[in-house]
This record gives sequence, C-alpha cells and structure tokens, in this order.
Amino acid sequence: MESDALVCFQQTRRGTGERWYKVYRVGVDSPDDFVDRMGEYVRRTHFDGPVTAPHWFDTADGPEEKCRLAELGETLVPFTTPDVFVVTHKGVRPLLVVPMAIEIVPVLAGGLRTREYAASDCDTDGSDPTLAPESDATPKRVLDADAFEPPLSGEAAAGGRIEWFHLFALQAAYRLAVGPRSGVVDTDGEHPTMRVRDGDGVLCLDLLDTGALKRIDRDLLFLDYAPPEDAERSLEESLTVALRDTARLRWRYASHLWHARHGETDEWFAAIARNETEPEYADEVAATRGEFLEALADEYGASLTPFSTGVAGAALRYETGTRADTFSLTETPSFTHDSAADIMSRVEPGYVPEKRKKRF
Repeated sequence: MESDALVCFQQTRRGTGERWYKVYRVGVDSPDDFVDRMGEYVRRTHFDGPVTAPHWFDTADGPEEKCRLAELGETLVPFTTPDVFVVTHKGVRPLLVVPMAIEIVPVLAGGLRTREYAASDCDTDGSDPTLAPESDATPKRVLDADAFEPPLSGEAAAGGRIEWFHLFALQAAYRLAVGPRSGVVDTDGEHPTMRVRDGDGVLCLDLLDTGALKRIDRDLLFLDYAPPEDAERSLEESLTVALRDTARLRWRYASHLWHARHGETDEWFAAIARNETEPEYADEVAATRGEFLEALADEYGASLTPFSTGVAGAALRYETGTRADTFSLTETPSFTHDSAADIMSRVEPGYVPEKRKKRF
C-alpha cells in the first residue's frame, strides 16, 4: 500500500543558532530516487536562512507544521506513515517510524476486516476508479475476528501474512478514522471502507470500530535505516528489511499479550487481562513493551534516535545520556543495569539528561 512521507526541512534562526523544521507531507515512490533528488537539491541550495521547499512539492497550503526536532513525533499518529526524511544543509536522513504499540491484536480482531479480491473481480482497468468488486464476487481471503481465534494460527501465526501485513492494515484503519490521503474511500456502506490496489488484486479494508484504535500507545521510535556507504543493498532494500524485522518483533510481543488474555499462560491472569483497566494487566503490558524496546535496541543499537517520543524515547536518552535535539545516540543502549520497562516507568516523556562531567 502506498504511503505519504513526511519531509522536514531544517531552518536556522540567525543570531541564536536555534534549529527548527518545516514539515511537509509528500508522495515518495522510492527512497533511493527521493534521497538522490533531495541530495541534489541540498547541494544547490544555501541553508543560510529560511528554506523553501523544492518546486516539485505540492506546497500550496504551506508546511503541515513547524517544530523542533525533539517535537517531531508528538503530533504524529501511529501507523499512518513509516517514512520521514530530514533535510539539513549536510544531506538527507531517511528515518523509519517504528510505533511502540504492541497491544494491537484487539484492534485487528474487533476493529478491522480485510477482504482480498482478485483484480479480475474488480474494475481495475481505470474506467471505474472506485475499484469496487462485482456484487457477486467472492473474496479470495478474509481476515476478521475469526482469523485471530486463540491460539493464533494460519494467517495470524508467526510467519503468517498478518505478521507483516498488520502495519498496512492499521495504517488503513487510521486513515479511515482520521482522513486518508491515498486509496479510495467508500462511506456509503455499513462500514467505512478503503480500497487499494495490492499487486494483482484489490484489498477492501472495513473499519468496524474505532474504540480500540483510540487506545493504542502513541510512543514512536525513529530509526535511521540508511545502509553503510560500502553496503551492497539499496536504501529501499534497507527500508524493507527494517519494516519487516520491526513488524515481526512487534507481532512476537503482541501475540504474547493476546495469549495472556486467553488463558494460555494462566486462567486467573486471563480473567484479569480481559479487563484492560486491571493494574496487573497494565503491568504485563508495560513489561512486554520494555522487552520490545530492548529487542529493538539489541537489533539496531545507536541507529535509534534520541528524539524518539514518549517514555520509550526518554528511556533511550536516559540510558545513553543523549540530549533530545540531536540526530544520534552517544552510545548503544544496553539496559544492562535496569530493564527498559523499569526505566520507562521512572522517566517522564520529556526527560533530558544532565550534562555528564568530563572524565580526566
């Protein structure tokens, strides 16, 4: 499914040296082509004052917002876009947005239904832009509440379609809830539906309920996925790998919470887990989120950024002593002394570490 990227142009206030960003939303077909094109723009543009977006942007309404780097993720909605490109006077930094939300199976099971149709059952030749399936068409596959019956198996098992596809399903759900920028939306039926081309088929994603969607954790990590200069893989290949790997990690921990809810670990705890307001279940979610953060830190290390949001970003800054308004962590987060969950329970989202004393 296509996605809109956020592009942040660095501005510098003369006299103070304060750096802030104009944020635009644009369509990006290929990270490699886009970064190459923006790199040429950087080489031709002097960043000695307010920066004007390139003429090929659709900027009639101006930027979506203006913010400091540390504020970038505060207004982003999880799962609505995976791509952020930060343009500075030195170059272009490609960032992957990694939602920290792992309590996602209730949303997928109760809030969203996915119907997959063959292209031959839909008008995909361009004469009907709605991509609507024929009235008598039968979907090739349906992912609804039945697909998430415990224990998770088939399409919902580890290695199944939903392990990777949940990113796009939740993206569609949020776009139906807060306003889409791509795809075809139909609001005339029983439920709002988004229809998009998917390879040789059409996906119909129906938003059944927004309640669980509103409770999803909003913390976001930003991951600099640019490969080393001597790497053989392209930027787009690196993005795909990072998307798949982070999705698989999320699904691992999301599955654990779903299993806990349904008594596969303990019947007593399952009764508590079905009531999301119970402190014991909240503790389990917090511990699991901590494990997810530790796994991401183990996998990506200092490629995670200090301006990541919420208590997850604060925990990274606490562990590495890095201030928020910079691009790189000062060291690889290890969480060797305290667990990530413990640190996340003690830090405020806006935590800024004190300056470390010089060692002689």
